[in-house]
Amino acid sequence: MSAVKEFLYSTIEVLSDEEARQILEFIQQLRKKERGISQTMKRLVSDPSFELPLRTHRPFRSVEPAQGKGIAASRLLVEDRR
Repeated sequence: MSAVKEFLYSTIEVLSDEEARQILEFIQQLRKKERGISQTMKRLVSDPSFELPLRTHRPFRSVEPAQGKGIAASRLLVEDRR
């Protein structure tokens, strides 16, 4: 067993029931491989400061970048900021 897991086991023994419950919830969130709305987006839904897009919006399709001549605009911006 790794040192990290051993430390975790020893730490669990001294937690209160409430702390253990919170840790368990956190672990369950980490292990979820849920697709869809992220936890951050779910929290923002209840915040009146934010207006989230409806589910009817589809993600942008993938595109091939246009090939151009000269220095890339992103590089020019970085150099300009320096």
